[in-house]
Amino acid sequence: MISVSDSQLYAWLASFLLPLFRVLALMSSAPVLSNRAFPARARVALSAAVALVVAPFAAPPSPTVLAEAPGLVLVAREVLIGLTIGFTARLVFASFELAGEAIGLQMGLSFAGFFDPQSGQANAVGRFVGTLALLAFVAVNGPLAVIATVIQSLDVFPPGDASFAFLANRSPLQLGSEVFALALNLSLPFVALLLFVNISLGVISRVAPQFNVFAVGFPLTIGAGLLLLTLGLPMIEAPLAASLERVLTMVAR
Repeated sequence: MISVSDSQLYAWLASFLLPLFRVLALMSSAPVLSNRAFPARARVALSAAVALVVAPFAAPPSPTVLAEAPGLVLVAREVLIGLTIGFTARLVFASFELAGEAIGLQMGLSFAGFFDPQSGQANAVGRFVGTLALLAFVAVNGPLAVIATVIQSLDVFPPGDASFAFLANRSPLQLGSEVFALALNLSLPFVALLLFVNISLGVISRVAPQFNVFAVGFPLTIGAGLLLLTLGLPMIEAPLAASLERVLTMVAR
């Protein structure tokens, strides 16, 4: 007759539930995976499948009762790690949205934000670039990369450790600088070329004062911006993949 002790049962439950909480927290914060179009039951089933696979390799060093105070601390740590990885992946999309806002501001499309009651001050270019970055994220297997990162984090941050020291090595300033650097690299070519167009219009208005800059300037800058977006946005996949790999490595190293 097979007998199972309480300590063995607690160890099995902890080895399954602790990774499950980490993956569930990731599913609630990561791009695409946290979308409302992805059913909650499917998220839970996918999280349980991942936790079931990694459970034999993520057993805590000692039997843990999750209903007691030390076990609740471990659960809180797992949830925090999953949320951190998902939030870090979202920062990459913040870079693309920020770049789109800068491009739209230079094109003159920010005026449309005043007449859109749903999006407020957001311009169309920012939303378009954000949506395109989301599609590119799916195209480069971004959801699989995020799930692979949370699995890799089980080796870097074992589930049985109750320490929150991993937060000290993850500087928000470093992640923030990564966001602004990526947004600047994406938007700088567009902004520079549109600035050249505006300078040319300014020179023309000084040479010919009767030239109506406002009647011609807005269509010209918007047309030039749309042309630049048509030429430049197909190359969005490479910086997205590189920045996603960089920030995920920064978190799970």
